[in-house]
Amino acid sequence: MAYPNVGGVTRWQRSAVALLCMALFTPLAWANVDQGLLEKAEALLKASQYEEAYALLEPWEVAGAGDPVYDYLLGTAALESNRPSKASFVYERILAVTPDYIGVRADMGRAYLALGDYGRARIEFESVLSIQNLPPDLRSAVEQYAKAAEARAKNKRTVASAYAEVGVGADSNIGSATALTQVNLPSVGLYVPAPPTGQKTQDNYSTLGLGGEINHQLTDQWGLYAGADYRGRAYQQFADSDYATLDGSLGLSYTGGSWLLRGGLAAGQYVLNRSRLRDTLGATLDWRMALNSRSQFSLGASYGDAKYQLPIYSSQDTQTTTLSAGWLTSLGDGSAVFSLTGAYGMERAVGGRDDGDRRFYGPRLTLQKSFAEKLGAYASLGAMYSRYAGTNSLYLVSREESLYDISLGMSMTVGKGLSVRPQFSATRNTSNAELYTYDKNDFSVNIRLDY
Repeated sequence: MAYPNVGGVTRWQRSAVALLCMALFTPLAWANVDQGLLEKAEALLKASQYEEAYALLEPWEVAGAGDPVYDYLLGTAALESNRPSKASFVYERILAVTPDYIGVRADMGRAYLALGDYGRARIEFESVLSIQNLPPDLRSAVEQYAKAAEARAKNKRTVASAYAEVGVGADSNIGSATALTQVNLPSVGLYVPAPPTGQKTQDNYSTLGLGGEINHQLTDQWGLYAGADYRGRAYQQFADSDYATLDGSLGLSYTGGSWLLRGGLAAGQYVLNRSRLRDTLGATLDWRMALNSRSQFSLGASYGDAKYQLPIYSSQDTQTTTLSAGWLTSLGDGSAVFSLTGAYGMERAVGGRDDGDRRFYGPRLTLQKSFAEKLGAYASLGAMYSRYAGTNSLYLVSREESLYDISLGMSMTVGKGLSVRPQFSATRNTSNAELYTYDKNDFSVNIRLDY
């Protein structure tokens, strides 16, 4: 019988951890067992054909026992084919010779978790978490396992997490507005933008973020999740530009071996200057799959219906559909992770704005690097190209715009669950209607508590 999917840890996460662990460590020499057999077994594991891999390896145990390559492949096949007792026996054989083999430590914890030995499972997971230079994805997954072991020990199938974040920063263009002091509009003549929202204006700010998520396992495959996030920004001089967002989500997840599917409803509210400006209601669907020992692939779709609450803005109501695809892979020794995503969508102008519908598309590149146990960094570069179907009433042309952004950040852990996060972002939007061309820089330092 398959071992239970507990405490918010999914089958997809189990497969992803195994693949990441295999990618993290220097490959060992092939065992004395036939090399072709081992290569075939490894290929079967990467293809999530665990029963076939176990059936191929198990008859050779007398000859291969004691060799770390054979033992690791056999242990992984046993664990993923729901033979945790056999897996723990094989992993003990490896750790007796190589006690610092972190990948086996993580998998040993998974085996103990499946066997119901939650105390020893937590010990193994905490041993892995004490190691420096773990990639963020692996550390996050193992932290979930540790929480699951603790929850299972208390006979819980529900795991909750939350965060609180405060910060200060400086924004060079709080209204994302033009830097021009006057603009010649073909339809009306000379126009003089007014700060802070009509003309580029700088201000300092403070931020507050609160959020959390609850995951509950209904069965081995099915799970339920719910989450909420609040983000607020208060400016030092221009309080009329203060804003806040409140977002919530509720949905189901389903795991099928090496893949995970999540889908649900999403709702949001945008508040400007303490007045409710816009409500959003929509749905999301996300599918992720581990391709091999280093890579993951994802597909996503979302729909959002945005309605403005004040009649004077009702023409800006939109309905947006977005499709996305992504690829993630670990680099080098596994302490760096690279991802590439692409998005394409349609924003329907259901409120009747004169610019009409908008088609948009663009890529995003992200690189995360762990330098030490308590120090990590990331860089992200993105572009978004937009084409409007209608004729802009000010410029008497159809708008075409290109938006580029770059973000750089660091995370320094200073205590249990407590981190300091400086970050910088730069954005530039270019348009054939110059009133909509702008640039902005944003720098902030945030303190975050995860618990």
